[in-house]
Amino acid sequence: MNRTIRSLLGVAAATAILAVGVPALTTSASAATTGAATASASDVDFWGSYYSKYRNGSRAKASGRVWDDDSEVHVQGRVYDSNSPSWLCGYVQVKFENTDGDESYEWARQCGSSGYRSFHYSEEDVDSVQVRVCYWDKHQAKRVYCGRWNYIYEADNDDE
Repeated sequence: MNRTIRSLLGVAAATAILAVGVPALTTSASAATTGAATASASDVDFWGSYYSKYRNGSRAKASGRVWDDDSEVHVQGRVYDSNSPSWLCGYVQVKFENTDGDESYEWARQCGSSGYRSFHYSEEDVDSVQVRVCYWDKHQAKRVYCGRWNYIYEADNDDE
């Protein structure tokens, strides 16, 4: 029975994609769910929702937006913790990397199921930005149940 339900959901999703048209295939899934990014002097791209690995049926979540203003790349978002034990907190890492391969990290943490924690980081001379969502274990003081790294920004290197 579960296979039948999954098959029907898959067919419904494929039909919805075809109904929207081919342009929907070229946009990111996150932009489709959060609204189209508006074009301006500095384009804003929406990212997420990204998740930690499951821990007894719960996962931490983060989503947000990224943009550059010609001198800096900005990452803004929210991290959520939902239905986790009291010693686990939702945790998001943001990794900035420059063209030399140097990396710097920022993070935000939300403990407790009510609400979210907002964050906003910016950095100059950025080639790419990645995010991943984890849980923070307060007892062990370390990241646990981390999801995968997701690219949310890559600079256009037009060497003409």
